[in-house]
Amino acid sequence: MKFIIESSAVPIYNRIATAFAKTLMEFGHTVHFIDASGFNETDFVNTINGIEIDYYISTNELNVVQKQSELDDSFLFGKIQAKIIFVHHDNLFSAFHSISYIASKLEALINISQRSYHFCLEASNVDLLKAAGIPNAAKINHASEFTATPIETQSQWGVTFIGHLMSSLNLYPADSVPGGQHLQVMAWNRFSQSSYAVQPDIENLVKDPYLLASLGPDADKNLLATQQFLMAGLNKFSSPLRGQLISTIKNHRVDIFGGDLSYGRIKDPLLVLQQSNVHYQPATENYQDACGIYQSSRINLNISSLQFDSAVNNRIFDVVFSGGFVLTDKRSDLIDICSFSSEICFETPEEMNEKISYYSHTANTARYFDLKVAIHELFKSNFTYANAVDHILKRIAARMMQTT
Repeated sequence: MKFIIESSAVPIYNRIATAFAKTLMEFGHTVHFIDASGFNETDFVNTINGIEIDYYISTNELNVVQKQSELDDSFLFGKIQAKIIFVHHDNLFSAFHSISYIASKLEALINISQRSYHFCLEASNVDLLKAAGIPNAAKINHASEFTATPIETQSQWGVTFIGHLMSSLNLYPADSVPGGQHLQVMAWNRFSQSSYAVQPDIENLVKDPYLLASLGPDADKNLLATQQFLMAGLNKFSSPLRGQLISTIKNHRVDIFGGDLSYGRIKDPLLVLQQSNVHYQPATENYQDACGIYQSSRINLNISSLQFDSAVNNRIFDVVFSGGFVLTDKRSDLIDICSFSSEICFETPEEMNEKISYYSHTANTARYFDLKVAIHELFKSNFTYANAVDHILKRIAARMMQTT
């Protein structure tokens, strides 16, 4: 078969797109890997429609094919004649903060539902699409292109975190986010109980006519879109939530790579954790550098963003495939896919700190290393890009057989 896949200027998105393109070619398919950023709208649509392909694959919501038209109210994927595969590695609309925009995009996706397929990291996104009348939606898991194996050597780093964060939920300006006071409570609930599901609370919020009125005239026109608008707002609390959790670590050194959102330019107490045991390191210039940090850290800390109730994010897969050891908040999907999840997950800040102390202690190194190897072998057998592509192609083939 013949595919088009868009590249991306965002490194993490481009990694995913490149890995899908490489794997499809290894399967024997033809892949046009394109940079669509230089096209104007008309040339983009005409060029894509002039290429003989079976599927256009979009791996993130910022792709050109997912942009709204500047000429009318449509979206560019509606003007593409080929069938389209959407791979949603973020929550469906987490990047957008307009109810009317989200409603328009959802309607546009409904309009092409018979020639499109959606593969979602987050289970509630599958439910949302099906509730909207888009039947071709299924779950997918992350994979990783890293291939390092666990090694039994002295770690260069102790506890590390790679990614953006802020220092505190208390300092974050909740009033700057529509419905922010309600959303901040959800973030605090996730702080106290990492498996706490936010989607049910979001659904309850949109049942309140007074809250809907506070969000503006578009809020009660499409409740699914309003839910996603609130979820996007909630996700703004993800960075301060990470800082809030890390601030509870008092007895171990923590090194944060790329966590300072101001890159050292601003000394705002919201942006940087002021603790003697917390040290900021420069961001990794090349994501391949992260593989070395993951492998050489005693404990790689993962704190999932609030846009996910169940999903296992890419950091967990990257740590494991780098030969590293991950300690993460509790996600239901991880419980389903990893038989060792109870040993590497924490429900509360207190449990996180206890497990940091346990796995940092040299007396527990044997168990620590056994776990690292066992989880690596489990993931290596199940969560490769080859398996992900095979899953997608089989789901599409099965759906086509049902409709013929």
